Amino acid sequence: MKWGNNIRGIKEIGIIGISNIVGSGISALFWIYLAKLMGAENYGELSYYISIGGIVTSISFIGGPMAITVLVAKKIKIESTIHFLSISGSIISAIILYISFVNIGLSVYVIGAVIYNLSVSELLGRKYYKKYSIYFILQKILFVIFSLILYYIIGPEGVLIGTGLSFIPFVIQIYRSFKNTPMNFHLLKTKWKFITNNFLIDLSQVLNGQIDKLVIGPLFGFTVLGNYYLAIQILNMLAIIPEIVKKYTVPEDSSGNNTTKIKLLTIGFSVILALCGMIIVPKIISIVFPEFNDSLALIPIISLTIIPGTISTLYASQFFAHEKSAYILQTNIISIITLVTGVITIGQIFGVIGLAYSLLISQICRVFILYYFSKKIKSKH
Repeated sequence: MKWGNNIRGIKEIGIIGISNIVGSGISALFWIYLAKLMGAENYGELSYYISIGGIVTSISFIGGPMAITVLVAKKIKIESTIHFLSISGSIISAIILYISFVNIGLSVYVIGAVIYNLSVSELLGRKYYKKYSIYFILQKILFVIFSLILYYIIGPEGVLIGTGLSFIPFVIQIYRSFKNTPMNFHLLKTKWKFITNNFLIDLSQVLNGQIDKLVIGPLFGFTVLGNYYLAIQILNMLAIIPEIVKKYTVPEDSSGNNTTKIKLLTIGFSVILALCGMIIVPKIISIVFPEFNDSLALIPIISLTIIPGTISTLYASQFFAHEKSAYILQTNIISIITLVTGVITIGQIFGVIGLAYSLLISQICRVFILYYFSKKIKSKH
């Protein structure tokens, strides 16, 4: 039976894995290509707006992605209610963004991103891995096509609009959810504590991933931010495999299946990826992106963050699965404070390389905090 479960797990990770490698590979390569196309300053400014869009998307998403994935995996029919509230929130947020920034790209991006996250979370919760894979790859292809065409027509804002439009196929899944699952606000009330915790967790995670760009842009300028963002895109490319495993382990952990071996293998693989990022990638970047000189110092250090990042991500899936999400929230808050403090202090003292060390330190802190909470939970049982 155990062998059967392991084989099934490998096959299902394979399905998610192939689509994520192809889709995320397309996306990551395109983002790296955009760096060469736009130059460091424009690239940094685009990343600044992407960060704003990411944070507003999280604010609009009631419960966050993990709430839907976990609750749907547990056969709790709440998705259509969350869809309705989240999409309504995204429309309101889009209007506020347009009034604030007069940037239609940001507004389109937020509405599309909310629809995308709602759909993906539900598909993974239902364990529709093949359907998820098809949608995922299609979205990445449309992202490249729309963004590139609109960039040449209207400039950097076109990338934001193109990204938002690439999420259109996911409207189909939203429609099916509304059709098959009636809205139930009473059920929402019974799970409100879990949903609220996950909303705060998702927001804190997004802030943890985006707040550095919002601080670096005004303090160090968009040129420095462009170099930093290129290094982050390299990290995102290296992190494709660990992210694949996370998407598999959350619903599996929620269903009570053992994923320990898969997690250990993933951590081991992250060490190999970190070495590749430290040794091989800088040589390639120096040839292909000679104008991004600052990123050469950033990439080796930022590549190291994949190791603690992978460990903390896989630790987190256990907390989500057992609805112990409050610990993740506390971890994220400490991590955000550590990251922002590091960017402001270490970044000011050591310059660009200090930004990379700030990110690495914040990720290492996450691992130790989650380990402490894990031991705390086990001691209670």
